[in-house]
Amino acid sequence: MVVADGARADLARQLLDEGKLPQIKQHVVDRGCYRTALTVFPSTTGPAHIPFVCGIHPGTANVPGYRWLCRETHDRKRRSIYRHRSLNSPRGLMVGRDMDRQKSLSLFEYFDKPSSVLELIDYCPNQPLFKIIVRRLLRIVQAHKSDNWSRVDNMVERQIIKRLKAGSKCVIGSFFGIDEYSHLYDPFDKRTIGAYQNIDRAIGNIAGVLRDLEVYDETIIAVVSDHGLSSTKVHIPVVDIVKQHGFDPYYYPRLYCRKRDSAVMESGNSMAALYFKRGDKWGSHWSYDEMAAEPRISRLMATLLNTEGVSFLGARADKDGVVFIGPSGMLRAASTADGWDISVEGVNPLIDHPTGRFTREELMQRTFNDTYPDAVNQLALLCTSPRSGDLAISSEPGYDLRWQHEDPEHHGSHGSLHKEHMHVPLMVSVPIEDEFVYNYDLVPTFLALCGKTPEKPTDGRVLSVKGYDLRGPQTSPSAPSLESAVSNNPGHTGGGVVSNDATDTSPDELCLPDKKKSNLISLLITIAIILMGIIVTAIFKEDILSFGEHLMVTYGETWVDVILFLLTAVSSSPLALPIWAYALVGIALGYNVLRLAAVMAVGSATGSLVTFLLGKYFSKSDWVKKRFPNIHEHPWAHGKSRKYVTWILFLGTASPIPCDVFYVACGAKQYPTWLFWITMVLARFVRYLYLGYGFLYFRDFFDMFL
Repeated sequence: MVVADGARADLARQLLDEGKLPQIKQHVVDRGCYRTALTVFPSTTGPAHIPFVCGIHPGTANVPGYRWLCRETHDRKRRSIYRHRSLNSPRGLMVGRDMDRQKSLSLFEYFDKPSSVLELIDYCPNQPLFKIIVRRLLRIVQAHKSDNWSRVDNMVERQIIKRLKAGSKCVIGSFFGIDEYSHLYDPFDKRTIGAYQNIDRAIGNIAGVLRDLEVYDETIIAVVSDHGLSSTKVHIPVVDIVKQHGFDPYYYPRLYCRKRDSAVMESGNSMAALYFKRGDKWGSHWSYDEMAAEPRISRLMATLLNTEGVSFLGARADKDGVVFIGPSGMLRAASTADGWDISVEGVNPLIDHPTGRFTREELMQRTFNDTYPDAVNQLALLCTSPRSGDLAISSEPGYDLRWQHEDPEHHGSHGSLHKEHMHVPLMVSVPIEDEFVYNYDLVPTFLALCGKTPEKPTDGRVLSVKGYDLRGPQTSPSAPSLESAVSNNPGHTGGGVVSNDATDTSPDELCLPDKKKSNLISLLITIAIILMGIIVTAIFKEDILSFGEHLMVTYGETWVDVILFLLTAVSSSPLALPIWAYALVGIALGYNVLRLAAVMAVGSATGSLVTFLLGKYFSKSDWVKKRFPNIHEHPWAHGKSRKYVTWILFLGTASPIPCDVFYVACGAKQYPTWLFWITMVLARFVRYLYLGYGFLYFRDFFDMFL
């Protein structure tokens, strides 16, 4: 399974018809089918990947958006990491850990040697979680810094081929180029089109490998998408609108004040979930009638509905129903035994949505090609999640709902219930006969084709596939099950495509003479530390800034010295976190620059001393001597005078460049501990002085990094 993240159904169809995706046409569509499928609401990366791996809606999995808040956990555990989530944060790298495990199966669990390549749902028992996360993080940060997502997509292709050759029978690989170029430029930009064609080329190479392995005819190849995208011209500042009505909301990255009374959580930026507190507790969800009766929330809803670019608001109704509210009317859907009873008051906010009594399947088919396809079913499924919001906002194409802290600015958005976001391409190498298809129908269908039965219920159904009787054992010799075909082919090693990983380095590549090997390892470690600093600064920035601000605001001036000392000591240890962020937070909160520089200089010198001592004491161990035989002749410290090393140590530490490897080298050469400590304190003091005063007088410049 290849996940073409962000691929539009109409554009994929157009490129196929124009002959610009010849490999996908030959190896997938001509052998099977092309369908326009429905994704899920919110139509955003992360939650909308859950159907491909687990066969369920994100509401069922209890991951209701790209960002969410958990009311119950907020009330019970004030410091739990499960109170809220953003997939832009480090915890967002483990989406699968947030899912309801009682309801979530994993496609990976049913096949030998499953492989996840950049896939966000980390349910792959064959691969260690830390490897998936680290490789995913490194590749994504690399692409974010260079804006070159084709390199990441090419890596995904190489890893898919590698896993197939290694015998994996289920590979899911995610290609993010389409989505990222759509956000950076436009869904129809030439670079975005190039990302579609890059996936096409990858399919050709993958098909060639499957033929070499003699498993081409027994392998399902699926090219799928989690959401579409529309061009974005206007960003609606929903957070500011909420604040204007007297609310004090949580919003990313501002999350660590205890007394917030609301929350704004955007998904794909064209959908936002609003949460409202009940007094001192978050308590249970609000229904629409309750919100309409509460003056502040009612006024806020009226303002939102009169804001250009907002399509409608969605909310829970009493007795398991849902309601859609527009500027001049509303649509109510009351739950019945087998479906919905739908009525409209005033102007229909869903435009062409029908009214009357329907089963859930009938309603999906009736609205499949409407402006807002399957809106009632999708909102109802989303509302089953305890973590979903009280009010869902959906924007029109051309608009999104996030103005603050969006770097870089988005020129393409998704997440809403509009068909531009909900319609996605489904290209699969088996002839699916059903016309109306959900993305979460794929898992039960693929398992059935391979003769397997899901151990947990799915939200999807088994689709009809021409030539296969998926209701029971195969009886037609001309249409064997894929599982039997695979088991009868001793050369079979795999099938499928979609995921996230980095290329492994061959041990032979490091077979160098001892001295060169030592230098190379030092260089690699240095580069790794610098990269980690960039990674943490770029990706963990929201959590670091918010956490530091929370501690300083919560505990006040009295404890800030202790807090900053501990933060900087831990951050300057081998963890190598970007402690400059705390300096800027302290200055922004009015902390005296000299005092801040002094406290943080002592704290960070303490943390760096840990790195120094590791080099000093462990350099004598047999383990280090065996693996780094030339560590005591390190070129950065060997043969240099103490004065020279001290100046280099001072200047390097006073600069923003990480010098941790140099600290280890100093320790290995038995550089005096007391001199190291004094040098580090002075150098750090200088660094925080120019950071602090620079931020005071050139705040606009620093704001670009915050």
